[in-house]
Amino acid sequence: MKTTNFKIATKLLLISILTTSLLFSCKKNKDEVIIDGNAKFRVVNAVQGSAAQDFYQGDKKVSTTAIAYAQASDYLTVKAGNSTISFKTAGTQTVNATNNVGANNDISYTVFYANNLNGSGEIIGYADNNSQPASGKARVRFLNLGGVLTNAINVSLSNGDAIITGLAFGNMSNYGVIDANVDLKFSLVGGVTSTVIPGSSFQAGKIYTIWFDAANTTTAQYHIVAQN
Repeated sequence: MKTTNFKIATKLLLISILTTSLLFSCKKNKDEVIIDGNAKFRVVNAVQGSAAQDFYQGDKKVSTTAIAYAQASDYLTVKAGNSTISFKTAGTQTVNATNNVGANNDISYTVFYANNLNGSGEIIGYADNNSQPASGKARVRFLNLGGVLTNAINVSLSNGDAIITGLAFGNMSNYGVIDANVDLKFSLVGGVTSTVIPGSSFQAGKIYTIWFDAANTTTAQYHIVAQN
């Protein structure tokens, strides 16, 4: 069973930072040019205990439905180029996280409302690869948002073959290809128990982002965002 490209991703949506956090990188490749036009943002509420969120670009509310914890929107059309984005408590002007970002024309991104290690709301985003996987395969990547976890996360196939090891808080893996309908499992580094992600979650031809969070220091939980 072949898996590929499960390395730590480095390209982030965000190009300008308001606060310092492990979740952010401000580097862009020299050949990445921000231009006018439209981009697509899928926005995810990854903050446990938070109220449902509205998503804004500048003063314009872009989301059509408030996004509750662990939910993701459909792709939303936003203006490409440099702008300020924010998450606000639904139906109010209470800002919970904001950042200046740069988005490329005709690129799709997944954008997370998350907590940093200090417990403050922040925004991170990653460009999506929506190209079709090979026949019988699914494409998947992993993001650790479990700031309270004592240890990083390992992900493997059900037979124990490692997919990614030591996924630390704030890190996203690159995409890898797996067989459809194959069970995965994850555990904390040094842990003796693992949790199964059932193979029924992974359909042929589909692309997924799996993000982890935690309510305590020793128990991670997973969430799946289907990109297509």
